[in-house]
Amino acid sequence: MAAAFATAEANDERKEEILVRDDAPKLLAALKEMKDGLDLVRSKVEAITRKVRENQLPTANGIGYLEAKNHLLLGYCQDIVYYLLRKAKGLSVDGHPVVRSLVEIRLFLEKIRPIDKKAEYQIQKLTSAADVASAREKGGNAKDKGKGEHSDEEDLLKYRPNPDMMDTKSAPDGQDNDGVYRPPKFMPTIMDDEDKRRKQDSRRDKAIARMATENPYIKEIIDDAADRPEEWKETVGDESREFVKYMRQREEQEKQEEELFTRAPVTKRDKQMEKRIRRQLNGLGGLTDGFDLGMNMLFDGDKEDDGGSSKSRGKSGSRKKHMKSSKKRKRH
Repeated sequence: MAAAFATAEANDERKEEILVRDDAPKLLAALKEMKDGLDLVRSKVEAITRKVRENQLPTANGIGYLEAKNHLLLGYCQDIVYYLLRKAKGLSVDGHPVVRSLVEIRLFLEKIRPIDKKAEYQIQKLTSAADVASAREKGGNAKDKGKGEHSDEEDLLKYRPNPDMMDTKSAPDGQDNDGVYRPPKFMPTIMDDEDKRRKQDSRRDKAIARMATENPYIKEIIDDAADRPEEWKETVGDESREFVKYMRQREEQEKQEEELFTRAPVTKRDKQMEKRIRRQLNGLGGLTDGFDLGMNMLFDGDKEDDGGSSKSRGKSGSRKKHMKSSKKRKRH
């Protein structure tokens, strides 16, 4: 029994030696870095504590955010020291509460970094105001003293924007500054006749080309000249099957509109189909659509343009009447 106990102790010691030997290089590096940091902190803390004991550094009515942050940093340093102590003794830290405490405090410090950036300017402003107030309390010329103390340091706060230093817009010459708004006077300009004529010619050419491509008969001539395939449509008597199908759809749509008391939206495809069927019903009547308008545009006839458009509207009105009569004939 004693031999087994001694063997177990020897195994534990061997494990501890292996653990210490593996962690020794990392631990030595961490201890060296920690010693350098502690020397720097000790020098600063001793200077601050000396000022506090001599009542040279007021500690009342401070910023609560900085006090909470200092407590977090102090707790973080204590946990790190205890963590290194356990590692130096060869004790395990797996599942130890100190690890959880280190992670929580580190998470808090990471989360408050944006607050530090936002509060940095305000803290600098408050500290500079406190320095000025303490200098005034000591007496003497505060301005001269401030220049003598901070002559070598650049005050970054003086570069902040000051809205009071902005220049106001002065009133123009010859205008009374009575608060009444007067619109600015712009010099009228006349468009060059040559540019105006060039734009009119370009607009006319585009309109003629658009009408030519929209005309089905001219389009058919272009297709024949280009040897394009021709479209054949089946007809029953004087009416095509496309027209019969379109009329059936229109009747169903009108029936639904009467039942629901609402107008169905007309799509672009429906408008194109109705326009094509009207041209089929009129035969060659659509051949001269837009002819008067094109002639008026060719001869720069603005007045005749209105007449041509009214004629085209009259023709479209006659086609609408013909369409209605065909609908009535179909229903009967």
